[in-house]
Amino acid sequence: MVNRARALPSRVIALEEAFIHPRLRDLYPPEYVKLLAPVMERLSDVGPERIRRMDAAGIDLQVLSHIRPGVQTLDLDTAIRLSREVNDWLGGIVQQYPTRFAGFAMLPTQSPVAAADELERTVTHYGFKGALINGHTHGIYMDDPSFSPLFERAQALDVPIYIHPTDPPQPIMDVYYKDYDPAMTVGWGWQVETATHLLRIISGGVFDRYPRLKIIIGHMGELIPYALPRINTALTLGNWLSGIQSKDSNQNGMKQSVLYYMKQNVFITTSGVFDQATLTCAIQALGIDNILFSVDEPLRDNFEGVAFLQEARLSAEDKEKLAHKNAERVLNLRPETNPRRHSSKSFFAFRAKAKAKLARAVLSFLMK
Repeated sequence: MVNRARALPSRVIALEEAFIHPRLRDLYPPEYVKLLAPVMERLSDVGPERIRRMDAAGIDLQVLSHIRPGVQTLDLDTAIRLSREVNDWLGGIVQQYPTRFAGFAMLPTQSPVAAADELERTVTHYGFKGALINGHTHGIYMDDPSFSPLFERAQALDVPIYIHPTDPPQPIMDVYYKDYDPAMTVGWGWQVETATHLLRIISGGVFDRYPRLKIIIGHMGELIPYALPRINTALTLGNWLSGIQSKDSNQNGMKQSVLYYMKQNVFITTSGVFDQATLTCAIQALGIDNILFSVDEPLRDNFEGVAFLQEARLSAEDKEKLAHKNAERVLNLRPETNPRRHSSKSFFAFRAKAKAKLARAVLSFLMK
C-alpha cells in the first residue's frame, strides 16, 4: 500500500509562472490588456509582493516567463530588440533574487537563428533555464526545418523549450471558434492546438535529429495522456506504413514510437489542472519522472495548486519528485537544502488562504 503523506514536500518549484513587461503591455491590443485587468497588478509585480504570496502558499521558487504572446506577433526587428530588453530585465530580477526566481527566455521566433542566439545569450549570461515559446509564429510550427538552429542550440545547452498555448491560426479560428465565446478557444482550442504542435514535432522526426532535445508542455499534457494509446498506435503505425510506401529515402519521419518520445524527450506540468484523476492518468501514461509541478500564477491560484500537491495520492518519494526533484533534473537547478518559507504562518498567509478557499468554494458551487 502506498504511504501517502499530506505534508508539504521539502521544496516546491513552480515553472509556468507569468509576468508582463510594461513595454510589451503597451504594444498589445487594448481588448487583450482589458482581459488581463483582473490579474494585471500581480502580472506586473516581480519582487517582494510576489515572494510574499509564494511564501504564504509554500512555494520556494518560480521559473518566470512572459505572458503570451510574448514578441511572436511583432515584426522581426522589434521582436529581437524587445526580447533582449525584457530578458535583460528578467535576468536582473533573477540575479537579485537567485533563490526565489529563475527564468525562461522570451525568443524572437520569427528568426530561429536570432532565437537560438538569444537563447544562448540568456543561458550563458543569466543562467536562464530554457525558453518558453507561445505555439506557432505567424502560422509556422516548430516542425518546420527552419527551426533546426534553435533545436540544435537548445540541445547543446541542455535546456528545455516550453511550448505554451496560443490561438490557432486564423483559418482554424474562423471555422471552429468565431461564433463562440473566447472561453471555447481557451478551454478547448488551446489544448488541441498545443497537443497538435507537439505531435507535429514528434511525427516530423525532430527528436530523431536532436535526440537529447527536451520539450515541456503544460496543463497536464494538453489532453495527450488521456488519448495516448490511440495516438501512439495510429501515428506510429501510420508513419511506419508511409515509410514503406515512400520512394523518398530521405523522408522525414519518426523512427521510434510516439510513446518512446513522450517518455524520452517530453515533460508535462500540472499548470492550471489540479485534478487527481487527471494526474493519475498522466502518471500511468508517462510515469512520475516526466511530470513537474506548476501553478500558472497569477492566472491560477498558488494556494489551490499547493493544496492539490499536498493532497495528491502519491508516495512521499513521488511527491518530492513532482514538487521539485524532476524540475531540478530537467532544468539543471541546484538542489536547495534550506528552502525559504518564512511567512507561511503569518496573518497575511491566513487571510490569503481563506480568501482563496472561499473563491474555490464559490466557483465549485457555480459549476455544479
